[in-house]
Amino acid sequence: MLRRMKALRLLALVAGFSLGALSTATATTSPVAPDRTLKIDRSKSYVDIDVEATLHKFTGRLERYELTIPVDASGKIKDALLKFKFTDLKTGNGERDEAMLHWLGGGTPEGSFDLGLLALTPDGQGQASGKLMFNGQTHLVELPVNVRAQDGTYTITGQATIDYRNWGLKIFRKFGVAKVDPEVTVRFQFVGDLPPSPEE
Repeated sequence: MLRRMKALRLLALVAGFSLGALSTATATTSPVAPDRTLKIDRSKSYVDIDVEATLHKFTGRLERYELTIPVDASGKIKDALLKFKFTDLKTGNGERDEAMLHWLGGGTPEGSFDLGLLALTPDGQGQASGKLMFNGQTHLVELPVNVRAQDGTYTITGQATIDYRNWGLKIFRKFGVAKVDPEVTVRFQFVGDLPPSPEE
C-alpha cells in the first residue's frame, strides 16, 4: 500500500512538471502580431529646408527619399529611417543646386536620419531624437514633433534647426561675398496609411 502511494505521488509530480513545461512553452511560443509599415502618401508628404542667405532666402525640397516607419500592434511608432541623396534636393535654381553639390564634395552625397527615441503625450505632441548623418559625420538631433492617427492614417509633422558646421562643413560662400547662414531649418510632414493586419 505504501509503495503504491509513493508511486502515485511520483506520477503526480511528473505530470505537474510536464504541464508546467507545456504551459511555459505555450506562453513563449504564442504568436506576436508583426509590425506593419506605413505606406507613405508622397502627394501629402514633404521635406523642406529653409535657408537664409545674403540679401535673400530660399527653400529646398527633397523630391525623392526612402522612408520606413514601422508601427507595432498597439499602433505606436517604434522607429523610423529616412535615407536621401542631396542630388534630389531642389531649390528651383539649377546653378545653385550644382554649387551646393560642389560644396558638399561633388558626386552623389547621401544622408540619413535614424530615429532613436519618440516620446509622445496622449494628444500626440512630443519629442523625437535620432542620428543625422551626412558629409561623413553623425550627430544627435532633437526636435519637437506631432503625431496624429485617425482611421489608420498617420500624420507626422515637425521641424529642427541645425548648424551644418557641426557636420564638418564650412560656411558656403559665393564670389567671396554672398554666403549661406550656417543654421538651416528642416521642416517635414509625412502622411501614411497603416496597411491591414494579416488577420483582417
